[in-house]
Amino acid sequence: MKTVISASLYERCLKHFANVSRHKFVVASSLPIPYFGDVDAYFGSNLRVVTAALNPSDIEFSNNVSRFDVETGLSGAKGLEIALKNYFKINPYKSWFRSFEPVLNGMGATYGSKMISDKTNNNNNNKKISTSLHLDMCSPVATTPTWSHLSDSEKNKLVPDGRAIFEELIVELKPHIVISSVGWAHIQHWNSKFSSGRDWPLICEYTTSKTGAPLKNSLKVQYKSITIRNSREFLFINATAANTPFGRFSTERKNEVGSKILEYFSLL
Repeated sequence: MKTVISASLYERCLKHFANVSRHKFVVASSLPIPYFGDVDAYFGSNLRVVTAALNPSDIEFSNNVSRFDVETGLSGAKGLEIALKNYFKINPYKSWFRSFEPVLNGMGATYGSKMISDKTNNNNNNKKISTSLHLDMCSPVATTPTWSHLSDSEKNKLVPDGRAIFEELIVELKPHIVISSVGWAHIQHWNSKFSSGRDWPLICEYTTSKTGAPLKNSLKVQYKSITIRNSREFLFINATAANTPFGRFSTERKNEVGSKILEYFSLL
């Protein structure tokens, strides 16, 4: 049966995972996660938005939860696609993905109905809802410890294939917008435009807290139109990093950021 994403990309993921799964820092009883989400609904969306982080969390495969059908996912290209596309329909890691969700809601987008928070102030109810995916830029492999605590030698075992898989996905998914909230140090060497990321133009900036108190370090949302490999040009957004995406932004501000991103994209 034909897959939505090319079978060769899934096979590359599975081969890469087989090659690195022997390392102790790779989460046991896991599978490669090139993306999270309903890829069919994504391609049916008017606005194609993906979010991006560094690599999957080990919490995706903790002993007391079931988020993926690992056996099906490791069975081949079609099995991996089934396991990935059902993620937000079964048991998503809500406390992490809800860090991104209000930004998506501000754009009239969502990972899926299970992710929409009652606390989200969504002013885009009149827009057709688009389905978003999540990708990881450094590796599709979950690790323990987390990415920032891996040694350089451990990261180097994952990054070459991980980066190539991410870039191939961008080419296939053809996103209009990629949204991240990561430290520039993790990605500044990937693309000539990324090297100047700290100086990118601003979508918006918050210099005070919700209560109006001055912030020691402002909250920035920066942008650039870029291409990766032979991809179509897309808008890359990066926001001030924290332990979770947009972790220093209130829900209301996240929703506002999404609206501002959409407004800017509409002007392009």
